[in-house]
Amino acid sequence: MLNKLKHTLYIVLISSSALFFLNSCTQDDDEKALKQALAELVSAVENKQHRSVSRKLTTDFRGNKRLNQQTMSALVFRYTLRHKFIKIYTRVNTIKISQDKNEANMLFHALLTGTESTLPERMRAFRIESRWLKLNNEWKINAANWVEVRAQAIYPEVIK
Repeated sequence: MLNKLKHTLYIVLISSSALFFLNSCTQDDDEKALKQALAELVSAVENKQHRSVSRKLTTDFRGNKRLNQQTMSALVFRYTLRHKFIKIYTRVNTIKISQDKNEANMLFHALLTGTESTLPERMRAFRIESRWLKLNNEWKINAANWVEVRAQAIYPEVIK
């Protein structure tokens, strides 16, 4: 009887450890997928592919409480027309994924440069709070709110 109880306890411990491991792997996979989705969005802006930017947003996207998917795409399009070279540097601060793994909140900073030559004429830094939804196994931005911040606060080791 004691052996049977001991074996049952081992099975419970092993299975709970396996579930914990699988859950942490899923969390890591979702975080990697979110970071990859952000990288794809950045790449689309840098390569002036405003339609790809639009596809990374949900149809009911809201940015800074007034921009929707269409107006956000237009904003990116105007920026890409204005600047010959665009470079965006991002730093992800936090990612919080919901229990059902279909929604996530990401806080990140972005350093945006735009210029007519290879040296930046202008540089702006933003703190961005975003909500992402997993739709058809793909992460898309559902909402984003950003405020301009000092670049030195984000990348002090680069900008002095």
